[in-house]
Amino acid sequence: MVKKLFVMLLAALFVFSNQWAGAAEEKKELKRSDINSELEDLKHRVEDLEKRVKSTEVVDELGHKFHPIHSIYGLKIGGGLTVTAQGVMHSKANNQRGAGAISADIALESPVGKDGRAVAVLDFRRGPGLQNLPSFFTSPNGNTSGTNADIESFDNDQIHVTQFYYEHNIAAGLTASIGQLDITGYFDANEFANNERDQFLANLFVNNPTIEFGGSADFYSPGIRLTYGPVEAMDITVGAFEGNGDYNDMFNKPFLMAELNFKIEPFGKKGNYRAYYWNRQGRDSLTNTANPNDTNLLRAENKGVGLSIDQAIIDTIGVWLRGGIQREKVAQFDRFVGGGLNITGESFGRPNDAIGIGYGITLMGKDYKDYKKSSSNFESGPEHYMELYYNIAVADAAQNTGFHISPDIQYVMNPGGDTNATKLFIYGIRLQTFF
Repeated sequence: MVKKLFVMLLAALFVFSNQWAGAAEEKKELKRSDINSELEDLKHRVEDLEKRVKSTEVVDELGHKFHPIHSIYGLKIGGGLTVTAQGVMHSKANNQRGAGAISADIALESPVGKDGRAVAVLDFRRGPGLQNLPSFFTSPNGNTSGTNADIESFDNDQIHVTQFYYEHNIAAGLTASIGQLDITGYFDANEFANNERDQFLANLFVNNPTIEFGGSADFYSPGIRLTYGPVEAMDITVGAFEGNGDYNDMFNKPFLMAELNFKIEPFGKKGNYRAYYWNRQGRDSLTNTANPNDTNLLRAENKGVGLSIDQAIIDTIGVWLRGGIQREKVAQFDRFVGGGLNITGESFGRPNDAIGIGYGITLMGKDYKDYKKSSSNFESGPEHYMELYYNIAVADAAQNTGFHISPDIQYVMNPGGDTNATKLFIYGIRLQTFF
């Protein structure tokens, strides 16, 4: 009897020990699983944080104006500060005192849902720039082919909301923007001649002067644009904007534009070949038209075509070309062609420096020539414009980041198409920082 009880006790202890060991092992496995799960979750959190918190990253704000963007949890902010100082020397030794200007812009971007984003751009500027110069050619809406494209139409202590829009990726390769937009941000871009903050300062080397852009004097306007890239090597952009940017009579005098861009790489060197057509139905002022006495020009249609080409030749040299025509019945000038070189400093140990050389010629329309001759002793001739700048990257700052210093010289013959006008030699310097 005792022997049977002893055997039963040993069996019970054996079963209990196996169960206890199994439970302990199961508990250990569960604990190990929990730890692995927590580690995996922590790993995902770190990866997500790395994605959300980025160091300085250069992004293309509106097609050609670059900002170093800092982002945290999807909200992006960046901008730049530009200081310019210029003086002018007349060929007849009639020197003029110099003038300066300062401008700053801040871009704010926030994601909206999965495929959208809201963008606001704030601008500030003080300083009139050079004054009392002989008249340059102007397009019908008054945008001059002047010496400093960084000069905005406002000059006060206020912060201006120049752009405020919503952008959405509708489908693969199809993007739309709607709101107050910078028209030049979507059309007539150029890799080497399109940014007054670190490339050419003269207006006619920043955008094609033979386009009567809609919007305000600074090209800001309510509107919509669509960009579709059916293949990687090509995209198509179309846009419709209000003619004067004041939100009144929005559909009476629209500005319409369409552009086709081919992105090709001959011999492995990147290039862009853009061709565009535009149309504008009327304007608000006769001041800068071919005949300021002809009231019919307030309602006259203006249209034109143009191209913008940039092509890398070798690793250190690129070439650019821009040209266009518009109606001589409306505009003071009807033809423009310009081009030049972009040279990096890599060959002399300064890889982040850049040298820009530009030349442009603007030709007067027949109607404006007849108007000028009828009112004064006027001898017409093509306006010749030349510019040379050297962009010095301080502390080896990369393009569109850090601090840059750019000495700049410009030379103009026959300003405004007047062969009797004084030739101009304009010298200056630009200080640019991106933040």
